[in-house]
Amino acid sequence: MAIKKTKNGTYHLKVYIPSEVQGKLGLGQYFEKRYKSKREAKEAEIKLNIDIENARLGRQPIDSKLNGNILFKDFYKDIWLEPYKAGQTTTTIKPPTKATVFQTESIFRLHILPILGKYSLEHLINNKQLVLSLLTPKANSYANFKVIRSYVNSVFDWAEELEYIPSNKLRKTISRIKANKKILLKESKREEDLSLDKEELKLWLQAFDTDLEEGLIELKDYTLFYTTFFLSDRKSESYALQWKHINFSTGEILIEQALDRFGNVKSTKGNKKTLFKAPTELMELLENWKVRQQEELKLFGLKQTQKQFVFTYNDRTNNINLPLHTDYLNYRMKSVRKRHPELAPASPHKLRHTGATLAKEAGLSLEAISEALTHSDKEVTKTYVNTKDTVNQTVGDIAFRSLKNDGVNFIPKNQKMS
Repeated sequence: MAIKKTKNGTYHLKVYIPSEVQGKLGLGQYFEKRYKSKREAKEAEIKLNIDIENARLGRQPIDSKLNGNILFKDFYKDIWLEPYKAGQTTTTIKPPTKATVFQTESIFRLHILPILGKYSLEHLINNKQLVLSLLTPKANSYANFKVIRSYVNSVFDWAEELEYIPSNKLRKTISRIKANKKILLKESKREEDLSLDKEELKLWLQAFDTDLEEGLIELKDYTLFYTTFFLSDRKSESYALQWKHINFSTGEILIEQALDRFGNVKSTKGNKKTLFKAPTELMELLENWKVRQQEELKLFGLKQTQKQFVFTYNDRTNNINLPLHTDYLNYRMKSVRKRHPELAPASPHKLRHTGATLAKEAGLSLEAISEALTHSDKEVTKTYVNTKDTVNQTVGDIAFRSLKNDGVNFIPKNQKMS
């Protein structure tokens, strides 16, 4: 721990200073100082870590006493980004993953910096109307505006934390900007577009069968499609399957990991581990593909092991046995649909909605569907089940029958009202 509480109630800060920056910062191997409160010690630690990183990168340390004169783009790049990567700007336990950092930097580069980058922090916090006029058009054109709102607030909160600005006076202002594009898209979506009906699903399955028979798709892609369909899992979880996760003797498949956009293994959503009892049709498909994959790997001098990913691909630059690209199955489904124009639009995620919806129509309970989809909250499952709620007996009818059972007389069935 860099910060420790002393016996007399103060807080002792001790931070190691890397040798390559000691001279630049004018410090020795360790920086040590006592502070009256834990907050003061934490703020000093944060500032020191930023100074260390700036020194490593050859940047001149920025004096926070200049306060809000720093441009938004410079504060983001020089002050906010590295602490964000280290997980210091949020209250989450773990720092963001490589994939999350990549997505964050893309959002700033494409959406936030072009709008706010050229203004100073001080100018922005003192001109709320300007901020509203700058961000509202983005809310009308970009569906995921909630993320932009969150990141902008994070930058200003961090500026407040480091005393570049007295307070984040924009938080309430920014929160008033509604994600209009997302609201509009949600309202325009029809329920029938969220999942396939029985006939539409039948045509998709027939199309894959036909293309396999005619040699238009590989057995690997055919098996990947059916694996994702049968399990109704997230495509990233199908991509991360290894042969050790498939038990042919018991007919079970373990989902315990997923792949990020860079092909790295990560935990599943909610860190769940789920053992699926797989249908015999899927297990037979996987068994056939395992034999085929073993033969294909041999051609490249590779041995199939239990750690081998079930589904991989070779790219155009002669790299072999690579983890699947994040949109791999989407592309394969699009190519099938091009050959079969009668097919309704579909995606791997739509297959997940379809499985949930048809299962509900078949009588499966919401609790069972939620468990099968590995959801932590049934409220999330309700968004996947695109069926109408069926009321077998209205509450009014229940009340009516109860009164009648108590002997209360009602107007005879055939008597006319005057």
